[in-house]
Amino acid sequence: MQNYRLFNGLPCGTNTRKIYEEFAEKFGWDKFQANQFGRQGAPLYARKATPEGYNVWCIGHSNWTEDKGGDWSNEISYGEEFIDEYWEDISHDYNDFISLRYRVTFAKKKGSGYHFLGVYEVCENPDTSKKVLHNDKSVWVKHYHRICENYPINT
Repeated sequence: MQNYRLFNGLPCGTNTRKIYEEFAEKFGWDKFQANQFGRQGAPLYARKATPEGYNVWCIGHSNWTEDKGGDWSNEISYGEEFIDEYWEDISHDYNDFISLRYRVTFAKKKGSGYHFLGVYEVCENPDTSKKVLHNDKSVWVKHYHRICENYPINT
């Protein structure tokens, strides 16, 4: 299981459920959370799914795809070092997910499917929220920074 590793830029395919299932098998992720991926309207997010207790996040909508999902949008910036997640309204999802600190992250690139980005950590104190002006709207923001370009982190 641990002879395999993910590295930044690795192309992983176009179907998030298949991506999740493949790596769940290879890394011992929670297989029961595969239903969080692979269909329209799925959250593309599995809570505490890895043996380390990390979350798995597939970003389907961002500045890379030039669109947004629901009431939120994502911006990947500075050579993939940072991800900003903008929410128009604070919902159950915003409050629930902010407290889950680490994310094994994949992002969709327009025309080429999902790529592994790395492991990210929420930057601010999980109990705080910030409202900012973004694209002429007042929105809530969560900032993430990459802590490792590989998964598992020790490799």
